[in-house]
Amino acid sequence: MAASAMKTVLDFAEKAASASATATVVGKVLRITGKAAWVVGTTGIVLGVPLIWAMGREQTQLEYESLLEAEQRTLLGL
Repeated sequence: MAASAMKTVLDFAEKAASASATATVVGKVLRITGKAAWVVGTTGIVLGVPLIWAMGREQTQLEYESLLEAEQRTLLGL
């Protein structure tokens, strides 16, 4: 009886250690993934927002130049 009880306790301990190791690995993976997502998101904001803003200003400037050219053509009768 003592041998079977000892085996049960050892089996339980092995399962608990395995579950604990799995939880530790999963926790580390989630932390690393979270950090990577933060870096990617922050980089996207820091680099992406000014780029999008500059592209919008350039598009506005191109539209304005096109409008001025059309106005000059109208005035010159071309």
